[in-house]
Amino acid sequence: MKTPNKCLLSVPLLIAGSVALSGCGRSTSAPTTITYHQVGICRSYLDLNGTEQKAKPDEGFAVFKIESVDNTKYNDLFNFDPERFYINQSNAEQRKGNVYAWNRRFVNPDPRFGKAMGVKYIKAATIPKGEKVDDAGFALVPLATNNPTGGPEADALNFQFAYDTGTNERGNIESVSEGMLFVKTNPPDTKYTVIEECKELPLK
Repeated sequence: MKTPNKCLLSVPLLIAGSVALSGCGRSTSAPTTITYHQVGICRSYLDLNGTEQKAKPDEGFAVFKIESVDNTKYNDLFNFDPERFYINQSNAEQRKGNVYAWNRRFVNPDPRFGKAMGVKYIKAATIPKGEKVDDAGFALVPLATNNPTGGPEADALNFQFAYDTGTNERGNIESVSEGMLFVKTNPPDTKYTVIEECKELPLK
């Protein structure tokens, strides 16, 4: 992962601390909105060389589609970095600690899945302020399917995206999706199962 960018205050600026902090990091009142849906979870696929890419035992490939990245409200550019997207699979005890000790499963930036499936895969981009990008592409996250979070079993395969914004002037925990809003469009009662072949997923 990239080293987080820090916004620091020097001692002479301590009196103006509250003003300086309001200008650091990303605004939470006018966020960048990322709309997405969970396509499904699979265990294997053949790449273009005919080599089988298979998930580890007790793991699967969770596949998502980023429907849009809306940066029309945020008053600055947004660095869309696929490697900063992740699923938080930390259990309750891990979540009590520092964010960098969490069990975070990041998007695999390798585009081979997209090429093998014949679909657009997400890639890094700089989105100017005031602009919106539709159909940013699909993303794959290798993650555990044995419910490591210890959450409700019925919801164990329902995953939520987060983003490491890399800013920590409010403390490391605040670097989670700071100044961003994630909207998952799957119906809340959607049930997910792990299928063997990724080609059977509804990739559209």
